[in-house]
Amino acid sequence: MINLIVDPNPKKDWYSLNCALAKRLAQHLGGETKNLCLYENPSGYFNYEYNQEWIDSVAGAHRLIFPVPMWNFGIPAALKDFLDKVSKRGGLWDWDEHKNYVGLLQGRSAFIIMTSGEYYPPESPQDFVVPYLRAVLSFWGIREIKDFRLGGVKDKNLADDRLILDQTTDQMLKAFGFKA
Repeated sequence: MINLIVDPNPKKDWYSLNCALAKRLAQHLGGETKNLCLYENPSGYFNYEYNQEWIDSVAGAHRLIFPVPMWNFGIPAALKDFLDKVSKRGGLWDWDEHKNYVGLLQGRSAFIIMTSGEYYPPESPQDFVVPYLRAVLSFWGIREIKDFRLGGVKDKNLADDRLILDQTTDQMLKAFGFKA
């Protein structure tokens, strides 16, 4: 089983809390884990063309993990750019004989780990992160989508605090239906 962590954080390390949690989730899930660091894309950003390497990585993954910070109520621009560059007809979705959309990633699962400065509960009108990612992932055919929201992380480097990281990992695993 392959886990794919789609990392939209600009840091080149695991210091952000959502990335630390994604790494721990992948370890808990087992199997091989690949990490796509979107800010390290050699082709740059916003030069719109499909990225076949990324499409192949997403199509080959059994579980997708999105450690995503909420920036101004939405997703980071690099993640939007990624979603645009992989949402290719015939790659992750296609048409059926009636010209209806068909997601090609059926039988896969996805995990969204959202961190934010404030806490935004499910159904919050200010949260454009989780609903948007759920819509895209559903479009690709993924039906098992779980999310974990962690608010109140503004101006804190919580990933360095081992006790907080351990407690938060336990909360996340429980939220995803796993035993901690």
